[in-house]
Amino acid sequence: MCGIVAIRSADGGLDGGELTAPMADLRPRGPDGEGTWVSPTGRAALGHTRLAVIAPAAGRQPVAGPDGTVRLVVNGEFYGYREIRAELRAAGCRFRTGSDSEIALHLYLRDGRRALERLRGEFAFVLWDERRATLFAARDRFGVKPLYYTERDGRLYVASTIRALLSCGAPARWDTAAFAAHLQLGLPPDRTLFAGIRQLPPGCHLIADAHGTRVTPYWDLEYPPAGELAARGSLDDHLDAVRERTDEAVRLRTVADVPLACHLSGGLDSSAVAASAARHTRLTAFTVRFDDPAFDESAVARRTAAHLAIDHREVASERAHFADHLRDVVRAGEMVQENSHGIARYLHSAHIKKAGFTAVLAGEGGDELFLGYPQFRKDLTLSLSADARDKADRGYARLVAAGLLPPYLRTLLGTLGFLPSWIVDRHLAVTQPVAALLRPDFAAELARADAAAPLLAAGAGLLAGRAPAHQATYLFAKTWLPGYLLAAERLDAAQAVEVRLPLFDHHLFDLVRHTPPAWYDKDGTGKYPLRAAMRHRLPREVAEGRKQGFLAPPMADDDTLLDALRERLAGPGAGDDPFFDPHAVRALLDRLAAAPPGQRSGGEKLLQLVASTAELADEFGLTTAPSGQKGGNGG
Repeated sequence: MCGIVAIRSADGGLDGGELTAPMADLRPRGPDGEGTWVSPTGRAALGHTRLAVIAPAAGRQPVAGPDGTVRLVVNGEFYGYREIRAELRAAGCRFRTGSDSEIALHLYLRDGRRALERLRGEFAFVLWDERRATLFAARDRFGVKPLYYTERDGRLYVASTIRALLSCGAPARWDTAAFAAHLQLGLPPDRTLFAGIRQLPPGCHLIADAHGTRVTPYWDLEYPPAGELAARGSLDDHLDAVRERTDEAVRLRTVADVPLACHLSGGLDSSAVAASAARHTRLTAFTVRFDDPAFDESAVARRTAAHLAIDHREVASERAHFADHLRDVVRAGEMVQENSHGIARYLHSAHIKKAGFTAVLAGEGGDELFLGYPQFRKDLTLSLSADARDKADRGYARLVAAGLLPPYLRTLLGTLGFLPSWIVDRHLAVTQPVAALLRPDFAAELARADAAAPLLAAGAGLLAGRAPAHQATYLFAKTWLPGYLLAAERLDAAQAVEVRLPLFDHHLFDLVRHTPPAWYDKDGTGKYPLRAAMRHRLPREVAEGRKQGFLAPPMADDDTLLDALRERLAGPGAGDDPFFDPHAVRALLDRLAAAPPGQRSGGEKLLQLVASTAELADEFGLTTAPSGQKGGNGG
């Protein structure tokens, strides 16, 4: 985990001074060293701040190619790099560093953009090819590592954080359409909440040369058509293959030249990763201990660690302190929040770093690959039960006849023939209730918005004919997953901690995507292939336990936060908020305050959206004014 920044100027003129401010902003991501380079022609400048995980004493970047005309900066890790290094060295390549990053440079020199086919892991990188005056950048397949870019005054700026691009002169303006999309489905894969600042979508590469800037996918979640999902072998053979691929993905991610830790909850995914990793390396597990028993899984995690014979530490996380860190989390994540788990994650990583650990394994990915979310399991029944599909179709017909579907849900239903359950849940929990809190102009924009149409058009070839659960998963992986859930990487990075996610491994996905639908929920507890494959390594209470997501106690129960928001609404900045109506928000706060703690959770997401949007605006100076002007919309 590092920080990278790159600037391309078609007309030259770069002297390195342009890197000073963004490099300072990237330092938290890479406190162990830094380097910069400017091309002799002044057409490119690269900067890198390093978190030393592999070859701490021999991994300085930017890395130069054999003749110095190609330079590389990398954020993240390439797994299986030792084998690739040996292959390249046998072919005559000479390495300048001992890091994993350098394989990307030599693969590019040999294979061009096809080098991406060999790269495995969580990464984002930028490569400058002086011979071709070309900037080449890429992001990992699932979008674990961030990569943002903007174009201004004939220059292209690329960086690991939005803040670094703001330091390069990009204006801090709201993208109201992107926020509307977030409220419906999640951020589009190429957008941010900052107008003019885009993210490179997962599984894509970017090329900038004399012909302009182009973004092209190199990988996608290609599920087989529903008719091709019949069993191609026995269930036992499939479980053996899941275990082998999971073990391989975990083993590759245990390679580090620093002590290794892991996240451990009471759930299947983190426990399965810890059980596999403990077979390969010494491990220390860290568990969040909440002060609310309804959310606390520390006792189960403690017993799991004892079962696995690994060192275990608990990190106390108290709701009373959550409001004190909301600004920190918004600053680090560069994104709004909707649940206190972001604050818990941020504080958890701080504790892990203080304990002396830099590299951490975690269990994210199990619910996405193995259809573990309750919403995905609902969609799974549409493939398994004709009666369930008929019942759903009758319900959809009534909604259409009553005119109750907004444009984006009509588009989804018309294209897919059903409404993914996770999108329905989001509509009921966020999109619909938030409308009462919005200013009239933005409420009208949200009502007109159709965040589904461009997603469905872009993914048409990979959605048509697929099973409903796979269609739902695909849309989730294009929006909510990289735009919100995986943004936890930014919270870890702010503490100089690198979290590795073995279950988001494309070789494992390539196996799991062929799973017959009936096998996912064979025992009624969900994620059966992973559960059954790892059952013999886990305590019974984990192997047979039901899904419980990593959620934190709600901040709506904290009167301190409610009072702080009231104070803000009384201040001069309340009128600059382009989204939320102060009177409607004040009424929400009054309703929450009137309810006893423990009965306010229904307003949690709305409260978090209001509070974190305000913090985001304050922290980054966001405005709705056109570039070059100051102030908000005043309305």
